[in-house]
Amino acid sequence: MKAVRLNLEDRQAWQKLQHVLTSLASDYMDLVAAEQTELKFEQQVLSIAFTLITSDANRDRLNEFTQNIDRYFNRLQLVGVRRIEWEFYVIGEAVPLLAQGRDIPFIAAPKPLPSNALVRDSRQPSRNAQSSPLARGKFKAGNLVRRFRGWLVSPKTIQAARTASRLTIRDPKGALAAIGTSAIAKFNDTIQWVDTFPWETWTKEKAQQIKRRHQRNLVRAVIEDVLILGVMLIALYWLTEVLSGPSINLALMPKQHHDTNITNVQYRCGNPAISLKNYICLGRGMSYDQVASILGSEGKPLGIDHNVGDRAVIVSWSSGEMNMNVTFLDDKLVSRAYRQFTASK
Repeated sequence: MKAVRLNLEDRQAWQKLQHVLTSLASDYMDLVAAEQTELKFEQQVLSIAFTLITSDANRDRLNEFTQNIDRYFNRLQLVGVRRIEWEFYVIGEAVPLLAQGRDIPFIAAPKPLPSNALVRDSRQPSRNAQSSPLARGKFKAGNLVRRFRGWLVSPKTIQAARTASRLTIRDPKGALAAIGTSAIAKFNDTIQWVDTFPWETWTKEKAQQIKRRHQRNLVRAVIEDVLILGVMLIALYWLTEVLSGPSINLALMPKQHHDTNITNVQYRCGNPAISLKNYICLGRGMSYDQVASILGSEGKPLGIDHNVGDRAVIVSWSSGEMNMNVTFLDDKLVSRAYRQFTASK
């Protein structure tokens, strides 16, 4: 088998190595927590830290795992690396339970690269501090803020903004066309990314992470799942309320009402029935078929409404509690009225 060469100072190679090691650890989910695998590359030494689920880990499984790691690195040619070390920590412990390592043939980089490309920042918290989800989230958020701020103050960004502003002033239509073309290209790239993203693999990895989390601490995992589900339900309810039409207090409606100046406000209709809720959702311009589907039955023609026109037809709907009249002109609703017999809504 042909050996694979990876330059760890290249971001893509570094991410590939992280992904492969995490996948190897996922095969031993009863032994290690794959999502807490950490890598560090300093002074030509590659250090890998695995987190054991329990301190009394199965030694045979652990030896099998380390042998697989060793076989994997035998197929690699790591540029700029003299030694590989891997350590096994127990959750909450700062001292490794097991440490192994070996020297490998050194391969010089083809050209000098920045020394701080992937070196751990000295201001970064210790390993135990980074092990908490809150600390990892703060660290990632800080990195995003620093990268965004650096992009804003970058001379290239400033120069591009000046050039774009000059082009917009000279040729507004051309600038709008260019923006439209760029938006279409970005949309096509997004669709292609969605089509090519390994959703099945991603879903399996997430399912394995959830399973490991439940195996480590079932009570805590269940509480977290309930909280997450509650937040999602609240967000869904809020989004439904925002996107849905306005509502009205039906208790304030009078026992009878006649409306010829129907507003364009669209209220939410209820289940097909002759009710106040469905009455207020009837809008100007609705056809007879639309009104009949909302009220849940066919209406009974009463006569001509000469106040509206010689072709205006009054159609009535009745139930045990309410009588409702709707006037149609050329099959379009122009007025509505109701009379309620009881206090029930």
